Amino acid sequence: MARLGYYPYVIEDEATGTLKYSVRLKAYSTIDEDEVMNKGAVMANCSSGELARGFAALSQVIDELVLNGHSITIKNLGCFTLSTRTGIWDERTKKWKSAGKESMDDVSPSDIRGLYLRFYPCTAIRNELKNATFFNVVDEKYGVSAGLDPKDGVNDGYGVKPTTPTPNP
Repeated sequence: MARLGYYPYVIEDEATGTLKYSVRLKAYSTIDEDEVMNKGAVMANCSSGELARGFAALSQVIDELVLNGHSITIKNLGCFTLSTRTGIWDERTKKWKSAGKESMDDVSPSDIRGLYLRFYPCTAIRNELKNATFFNVVDEKYGVSAGLDPKDGVNDGYGVKPTTPTPNP
Protein backbone atom coordinates (compact mmCIF):
# COMPACT_ATOMS: atom_id res chain seq x y z
CA MET A 1 0.00 0.00 0.00
CA ALA A 2 1.26 3.47 -0.85
CA ARG A 3 2.24 5.58 2.18
CA LEU A 4 3.13 9.11 1.12
CA GLY A 5 4.52 12.02 3.06
CA TYR A 6 3.15 15.52 2.56
CA TYR A 7 3.86 19.00 3.87
CA PRO A 8 1.92 22.25 3.94
CA TYR A 9 3.13 25.24 1.98
CA VAL A 10 1.98 28.77 1.36
CA ILE A 11 0.61 30.07 -1.93
CA GLU A 12 -0.72 33.44 -2.93
CA ASP A 13 -4.26 33.65 -4.32
CA GLU A 14 -3.75 35.46 -7.65
CA ALA A 15 -7.21 37.00 -7.56
CA THR A 16 -7.08 38.44 -4.03
CA GLY A 17 -3.39 38.53 -3.17
CA THR A 18 -4.10 36.71 0.12
CA LEU A 19 -1.92 33.92 1.42
CA LYS A 20 -3.43 30.45 1.55
CA TYR A 21 -2.20 27.00 2.46
CA SER A 22 -1.93 24.02 0.16
CA VAL A 23 -0.22 20.64 0.28
CA ARG A 24 2.67 19.05 -1.60
CA LEU A 25 3.97 15.52 -1.61
CA LYS A 26 7.42 14.95 -0.18
CA ALA A 27 9.90 13.42 -2.62
CA TYR A 28 12.42 11.55 -0.48
CA SER A 29 15.10 11.08 -3.07
CA THR A 30 15.82 10.55 -6.71
CA ILE A 31 16.73 6.93 -7.34
CA ASP A 32 19.48 6.61 -9.93
CA GLU A 33 19.41 4.16 -12.82
CA ASP A 34 22.05 1.86 -11.30
CA GLU A 35 20.02 1.35 -8.14
CA VAL A 36 16.86 0.67 -10.15
CA MET A 37 18.71 -1.82 -12.39
CA ASN A 38 20.28 -3.60 -9.41
CA LYS A 39 16.93 -3.97 -7.64
CA GLY A 40 15.16 -5.03 -10.84
CA ALA A 41 17.89 -7.56 -11.64
CA VAL A 42 17.39 -9.25 -8.28
CA MET A 43 13.62 -9.40 -8.87
CA ALA A 44 14.07 -10.70 -12.45
CA ASN A 45 16.86 -13.11 -11.49
CA CYS A 46 19.27 -11.73 -14.11
CA SER A 47 22.33 -9.50 -14.11
CA SER A 48 21.93 -5.74 -13.83
CA GLY A 49 23.77 -5.44 -17.18
CA GLU A 50 21.25 -7.69 -18.91
CA LEU A 51 18.38 -5.72 -17.42
CA ALA A 52 20.02 -2.41 -18.38
CA ARG A 53 20.44 -3.57 -22.01
CA GLY A 54 16.81 -4.67 -22.14
CA PHE A 55 15.64 -1.41 -20.60
CA ALA A 56 17.73 0.65 -23.06
CA ALA A 57 16.22 -1.27 -25.97
CA LEU A 58 12.71 -0.86 -24.55
CA SER A 59 13.29 2.88 -24.14
CA GLN A 60 14.38 3.18 -27.77
CA VAL A 61 11.33 1.27 -29.00
CA ILE A 62 8.98 3.41 -26.88
CA ASP A 63 10.64 6.60 -28.16
CA GLU A 64 10.38 5.49 -31.78
CA LEU A 65 6.75 4.40 -31.55
CA VAL A 66 5.44 7.27 -29.43
CA LEU A 67 7.24 9.87 -31.55
CA ASN A 68 5.49 8.40 -34.57
CA GLY A 69 2.03 8.81 -33.08
CA HIS A 70 1.46 5.47 -31.35
CA SER A 71 0.27 4.92 -27.79
CA ILE A 72 2.24 2.26 -25.92
CA THR A 73 0.66 0.08 -23.23
CA ILE A 74 2.94 -1.99 -21.02
CA LYS A 75 1.18 -4.60 -18.87
CA ASN A 76 1.43 -3.94 -15.12
CA LEU A 77 2.88 -0.47 -15.74
CA GLY A 78 0.61 1.70 -17.86
CA CYS A 79 0.23 3.65 -21.08
CA PHE A 80 2.48 6.25 -22.71
CA THR A 81 0.79 8.58 -25.18
CA LEU A 82 1.26 12.03 -26.72
CA SER A 83 -1.19 14.85 -26.18
CA THR A 84 -1.33 18.47 -27.27
CA ARG A 85 -2.28 21.79 -25.80
CA THR A 86 -3.93 24.30 -28.02
CA GLY A 87 -5.24 27.77 -27.46
CA ILE A 88 -4.80 31.46 -28.02
CA TRP A 89 -2.87 34.14 -26.17
CA ASP A 90 -5.07 36.39 -24.05
CA GLU A 91 -3.49 39.86 -23.95
CA ARG A 92 -5.66 40.90 -21.00
CA THR A 93 -4.62 38.07 -18.68
CA LYS A 94 -1.23 37.42 -20.33
CA LYS A 95 -1.99 33.69 -20.37
CA TRP A 96 -2.84 31.00 -22.88
CA LYS A 97 -6.50 30.04 -22.88
CA SER A 98 -8.28 27.20 -24.58
CA ALA A 99 -10.37 28.26 -27.51
CA GLY A 100 -12.09 26.36 -30.25
CA LYS A 101 -12.39 27.49 -33.84
CA GLU A 102 -15.63 28.45 -35.56
CA SER A 103 -14.89 26.25 -38.57
CA MET A 104 -13.05 22.96 -39.03
CA ASP A 105 -11.21 24.60 -41.93
CA ASP A 106 -9.61 27.04 -39.44
CA VAL A 107 -7.98 24.26 -37.39
CA SER A 108 -4.25 23.81 -38.11
CA PRO A 109 -1.04 22.59 -36.47
CA SER A 110 -0.17 26.23 -35.76
CA ASP A 111 -2.83 26.05 -33.00
CA ILE A 112 -0.64 23.59 -31.07
CA ARG A 113 1.27 25.34 -28.33
CA GLY A 114 2.75 22.26 -26.73
CA LEU A 115 3.27 18.53 -27.14
CA TYR A 116 3.34 16.42 -24.00
CA LEU A 117 4.22 12.83 -23.27
CA ARG A 118 1.63 11.52 -20.83
CA PHE A 119 1.82 8.45 -18.64
CA TYR A 120 -1.35 6.81 -17.40
CA PRO A 121 -0.70 4.12 -14.79
CA CYS A 122 -2.28 0.68 -15.03
CA THR A 123 -5.35 -0.23 -12.98
CA ALA A 124 -3.32 -1.89 -10.21
CA ILE A 125 -1.20 1.25 -9.68
CA ARG A 126 -4.29 3.50 -9.85
CA ASN A 127 -5.95 1.35 -7.18
CA GLU A 128 -2.86 1.63 -4.99
CA LEU A 129 -2.99 5.40 -5.37
CA LYS A 130 -6.71 5.48 -4.50
CA ASN A 131 -5.94 3.58 -1.29
CA ALA A 132 -2.83 5.60 -0.38
CA THR A 133 -2.35 6.81 3.16
CA PHE A 134 -0.69 10.12 3.94
CA PHE A 135 1.37 11.40 6.82
CA ASN A 136 2.57 14.89 7.62
CA VAL A 137 6.38 14.95 7.36
CA VAL A 138 6.48 18.01 9.64
CA ASP A 139 4.65 16.07 12.37
CA GLU A 140 6.86 13.00 11.95
CA LYS A 141 10.15 14.90 11.82
CA TYR A 142 9.51 17.50 14.50
CA GLY A 143 6.64 16.06 16.54
CA VAL A 144 4.63 19.26 16.09
CA SER A 145 1.42 20.26 14.42
CA ALA A 146 1.61 21.38 10.82
CA GLY A 147 -0.77 24.28 11.55
CA LEU A 148 1.97 26.87 11.27
CA ASP A 149 1.35 30.59 11.37
CA PRO A 150 1.88 32.20 7.92
CA LYS A 151 4.33 34.75 9.32
CA ASP A 152 6.49 31.93 10.66
CA GLY A 153 6.83 30.18 7.32
CA VAL A 154 6.12 26.61 6.37
CA ASN A 155 8.40 23.66 6.89
CA ASP A 156 8.82 21.54 3.76
CA GLY A 157 10.97 18.93 5.45
CA TYR A 158 14.17 20.76 4.48
CA GLY A 159 13.61 23.69 6.82
CA VAL A 160 11.25 26.60 7.27
CA LYS A 161 10.48 28.48 4.08
CA PRO A 162 9.43 32.13 4.25
CA THR A 163 5.78 32.70 3.45
CA THR A 164 6.46 35.27 0.77
CA PRO A 165 5.34 33.28 -2.22
CA THR A 166 7.68 32.98 -5.15
CA PRO A 167 6.17 32.96 -8.62
CA ASN A 168 5.82 29.57 -10.28
CA PRO A 169 8.13 29.18 -13.28
